[in-house]
Order: sequence, then structure tokens, then C-alpha cells
Amino acid sequence: MNMHNTFLTPPSSISRSTWGLALLSLTVPHQVFAQTLAGVTGFFNIFVGLMLTVALVTYGIGAVIWIVRLGTWPSYRTEAIKILEWSVVILFVLVVLLLIVQFFRDHPTASSYLIAVVLLALLLWAILALVKQPPAKKEEK
Repeated sequence: MNMHNTFLTPPSSISRSTWGLALLSLTVPHQVFAQTLAGVTGFFNIFVGLMLTVALVTYGIGAVIWIVRLGTWPSYRTEAIKILEWSVVILFVLVVLLLIVQFFRDHPTASSYLIAVVLLALLLWAILALVKQPPAKKEEK
């Protein structure tokens, strides 16, 4: 009785290196995609971190301008308030972006389902927009 498992052994017509390349080709795209996704996520986190730093510094500058112009007349404190408002808006947007990226990274199945639903809705909206478009008028000569 042959104790060797024939299911896992490559057929005799295919060499071991070809069998190995075939198995490698099945796993490499997943690893490459994971590395690419990790690299993109890393660059995104660096970018968002720099933008958060700029927003915090801008907020600090706006607060200093607001305090320095406290007793002046005519007061140009509204410019400082606009700087403060914009820096808070930027901070809010960046924190929301970080939360969205965190969700996509932690829940890949739910996020892929969500992306599919959004793309389907956009496709249906585009189809309905094309269907409801009035026909083009013909020019009369």
C-alpha cells in the first residue's frame, strides 16, 4: 500500500518549479494588494497628521491674534474669528476622514458592501438621469 498522498503531489508531467510558481501566483496578488493598501494607508496617515498639525497651529495663531487685538479700536477681531472657524472646520473634517479610514481598515466586509451599495445607487441615478433627459431638438432649415 502506498502511504504517499497522491492528492498533494504534483503530476509527473509538471515539474516541481512550475507547481511552485502556480501556487505562488495564487498567493502573491493578495500579498501585493495588502502591502499596497498598507502603504497607501501609511501615506494617508502621515498626510492627515501633518494637516492636523497645521490646523492646530493655525488655531493657535488665530487665538493669539484674537487676544492681541482685544483692546484695539477699530477691532479687527473678526478676521481672527474667521481663522478660528476655518481651523475648527479643518480639524473636524480631518478627524472624520481618520474615522472613515479606520472603519474601512477594521471592517473590510462591511466597507466593501457599503461601497457596492453607493456605486449601485450612483449607477441607478445616472441611468435615471439619462432616461429622463429630454430629447434633443432638431434644427429646422
